[in-house]
Amino acid sequence: MVLSVLPAFFISVLKTGAGALGFVEGAADAMANLIKIYSGKHSDKLSQRKIFTVIGYVVSVSTRPFYSFAGSVAHVGFLRVTDRFGKGLRDSPRDALISLSVDKSEIGWSFGYHRAMDTLGGVLGPLIAYLILAAYPGSFSSVFMVSFVIGLLAVFSLLWVKDVSALMERKVHHGGQVLSPRIRDYIISLFILSIGTLPVAVVLFKTVELGFPIETIPLFYMAYSLSFSMFSWPAGRMIDVIGSGRVIVTGYLMLIVAYALISIATNHYMLIVGLVILGIFSACTDGAQRSHISKHVGVDHRGVAFGYLYTAIGFGALIGGVMGGYIWEQWGSSAALVMEVCITCFGLVAFMYALRTHHREKHSV
Repeated sequence: MVLSVLPAFFISVLKTGAGALGFVEGAADAMANLIKIYSGKHSDKLSQRKIFTVIGYVVSVSTRPFYSFAGSVAHVGFLRVTDRFGKGLRDSPRDALISLSVDKSEIGWSFGYHRAMDTLGGVLGPLIAYLILAAYPGSFSSVFMVSFVIGLLAVFSLLWVKDVSALMERKVHHGGQVLSPRIRDYIISLFILSIGTLPVAVVLFKTVELGFPIETIPLFYMAYSLSFSMFSWPAGRMIDVIGSGRVIVTGYLMLIVAYALISIATNHYMLIVGLVILGIFSACTDGAQRSHISKHVGVDHRGVAFGYLYTAIGFGALIGGVMGGYIWEQWGSSAALVMEVCITCFGLVAFMYALRTHHREKHSV
């Protein structure tokens, strides 16, 4: 709900545009991904994942009411950074908890299912936000307060989540490198690829270029989220069948197609198709990136490995968000999207090199 109304909030309340939002989202993601190393490392050390997950969600939900009083970019930036601090606390331990709770052959499916359910909320949230703004134009405070109440219900639902027992983890051999050379190459290539990925909130500024009312922006975000949710579960199944590497490559090819289509969109039909393809990209890459770590990093280092993964992706997103948002604001959407496509192509070359190195190492053993 909050993310879907940020472009409209920046335009109508803060009187600014894509550059400011790109910086805020990039900085917020960078904060989240820095904290993920800490939370992943200490959840591994303590063999406790649930407590980090609960605290992380509580921190994020607690920021919601304060958006109603935000009157500057700096204020919103502080709230987004605090929100993402909570995300940083929860994500690595949560992903380790998911991977430890299922059989190795179903890791891809499990991450796909998790993302499908998470993103289903990303469909319903923007729909609720749209209905509120359509009934009460400019009532962003109502959106923020409703999201706060729903967030409290989400935190309460964590009571039913069970942690993985320490006894279960002690059966696994501990030791070895935290990150092998091939996993480091893999993470570096994802860092480059993430530079070529604009925050979805920035992409939604295309609606403004096409002249759509700002209260309709959550509906376009909903189209992206619906696609993300629908394709996450099938993509998770494909990870277990054909491997995470092929699914990731497919995802970034979808990203290139999506950006090309969005850059030339002249009506809402083309824009929606572009956002649906962008959702397919997210469905293919989100679970596959995490599944790859789960299958190639030992249990005792899995939390911190997720932290390094998210940090690389987060700082790439910071660079991509700031550069892309600035170029979008100065020279328009086409210039920004073409730049991101070029970076993505370079990142795909680095990624396939990392996969080939992994393949050679595996067959030389």
